[in-house]
Amino acid sequence: MSSYRKRAAVTSALLAIGLYSAAAPAHHHRINFLATTIAFHGEITRLEWQNPHVYFYVDAEGDNGEKVRWEIETGSTPGLTRRGMTPETLRVGERLTVRGNPDRDPARKRLFAESITKTDGTTFLLQGRSTEVAAGSQARASDLSGVWSTIGNPYDRTKAATHLPLTAKAKAAAAAFDVANDPFAGCTAPPVPDSLSTPYLHQIVINADTVILREEYWEVDRVVYMDGRDHGVDALRTNQGHSIGRWDGNVLVVDTVAFEDHGYGNGSGIPSGAQKHIVERYALSDGGTTITIDYVLEDPEYLAAPFRDTRKWQYAPDLRLLPNKCDLETARRYIDAPAPSRP
Repeated sequence: MSSYRKRAAVTSALLAIGLYSAAAPAHHHRINFLATTIAFHGEITRLEWQNPHVYFYVDAEGDNGEKVRWEIETGSTPGLTRRGMTPETLRVGERLTVRGNPDRDPARKRLFAESITKTDGTTFLLQGRSTEVAAGSQARASDLSGVWSTIGNPYDRTKAATHLPLTAKAKAAAAAFDVANDPFAGCTAPPVPDSLSTPYLHQIVINADTVILREEYWEVDRVVYMDGRDHGVDALRTNQGHSIGRWDGNVLVVDTVAFEDHGYGNGSGIPSGAQKHIVERYALSDGGTTITIDYVLEDPEYLAAPFRDTRKWQYAPDLRLLPNKCDLETARRYIDAPAPSRP
């Protein structure tokens, strides 16, 4: 048995006896990596603390005793920071144990890390959400303002092709989609409704004439105009569209049009176009511990009928949004070695 397979077997045994828990998938497809877990020891040679994902490089012993340089992909800097890591946590020359999911092509020494363990025994678990509110938290908001964390992932964009009422044009676009054109690899942020369920924090800032819907994901701010204006025939088309709002009692109603064309605007490989229109309703729920967001999405070019769905956020007053600008060169690594097909 090769040392590669031995490592996989050893780590699988550790998983079986409960030393490491299964983690939720990361926010992008990770189609380049297997679900298999392997582990190895090595020495850090380089660290790149960038978004959307942090990378570091480890020299380890190969199957035949030769030195192999592994590229280790982890999560974003906000996620790592909330797990207690900083750019100084890992240092060049330091030895550690890495566990994670290897590239589908064994010739490519790449790994999506599940955990790292330093020589002093300190372990960092690197997969799954880092924005969960503490269990049993009873913090209650008196209005919609404040910091909120996504609850679960009720809308999986990778399932859009089976969950949305698609037009023939949308189905053709999905079938022809090329990972090389992935807009996220170009640091193009997701618009609503996708942005409502990212594994990052959200913040609502209520002003006299505007409401700011702030996303930690790539530091996007949506400005909702509350001064009674309409969209106007010449509303500038942008990534996040043009939003106007009103209060229906204590419910915030947001109406958004004028979206830029987006290759992922309605899900994985499902574009959105100039006719995209979404109406969201934000309401306090569960005694102020959560926000329920009901929305109706229309896009006649790509959706054969309006699509209705609900998202939910939990109040997170003890958390704060962290810097999370997208670095284009780092983002392009996502399409560096595409899998044969997309979900």
